[in-house]
Amino acid sequence: MDAAFLREGFGDLSRRLQILWLWGARLRLRRELFQAEAELGLLGWEQVDFYDDQISAEVKKVQELENTQASLMNTSAELSSRKVALDEELAREKALHDEALAALAAEREPLVPQFEQAENGHRLKLAACPRFDRALEEIAQLEKQLEARSHDFMKIERPNEQIRIEAREVSAELARISGQRTIVLADKAHATEEAARLEPEVARLRAELQRIDAAAAAARERLAAAGRRIAAEVRGLDRERKKSSVHMSRLDRRKRKPYRLIGACLADHTIAPLNQPLVLEKVFDLRKRDTLLAQSYAGLMSACAAAHDGKLIGFYLLLAGLLFGLVALAGHLLHH
Repeated sequence: MDAAFLREGFGDLSRRLQILWLWGARLRLRRELFQAEAELGLLGWEQVDFYDDQISAEVKKVQELENTQASLMNTSAELSSRKVALDEELAREKALHDEALAALAAEREPLVPQFEQAENGHRLKLAACPRFDRALEEIAQLEKQLEARSHDFMKIERPNEQIRIEAREVSAELARISGQRTIVLADKAHATEEAARLEPEVARLRAELQRIDAAAAAARERLAAAGRRIAAEVRGLDRERKKSSVHMSRLDRRKRKPYRLIGACLADHTIAPLNQPLVLEKVFDLRKRDTLLAQSYAGLMSACAAAHDGKLIGFYLLLAGLLFGLVALAGHLLHH
């Protein structure tokens, strides 16, 4: 195989690989250059208002975009301030809620044992009345039986000693039962009177506790309503702030091209920003490196264009065949 053929083929392949590397390197460099020019335009755009109409138009675009962003920043600041105010309002509502619940709890605390004591007393007195009624019924039944026995004794014309003793015992039992009835009636009357006396107190204490519980529930509902209202407004503010942020980002992207054009103009006229002159030097350095890469790229492209097409076609066909064979061999080896 002709050595010149291979040398020319590998030389062309080397040049094309260098061209590919230079293309990627120049792409990265130009991206860095555009960023540097945009930074230069950002820092010095106010210094180019006296140049040609195209640059003046770009300056006007920047001014309009800056004004829009300033308005958005003011709006965003207002939204942030409103959110802080809402947080403070919610904190105040929470403090008032806690204070109200603490006062209601302090008011409720001594009423609970009073209500429980009065309600228990009222319930016990009411529960005693049926027991007294049952006792009176038992007394009445027993008294009826004893009166019947006493009546039977009275029918006997000549009672013996035993009958007289039993008759006296029945009379004594009747007297005792009569006294017991009087006691039970008095106890029932007292229980009824005590229950009637406690009933208004129980009702009053129950009403007080219900009032306090209702006030506590209302305080909790006020806090919940305030929380819902404030949360809804905060969500609205967050949406507005997000929209504003997205709009700001969109405006930043729209400013890139005008800033780059202005920065290129500043670099063309060797005008450095007043506060950061080193940015101009960075642009010069990147332009110089871009020019060198462009020259190298153009030289390699010229060398490739001047190469012998017939030899290169044969070389690349041979190279393609070799690569295909290697791939096939590798696939065969991996398969087996």
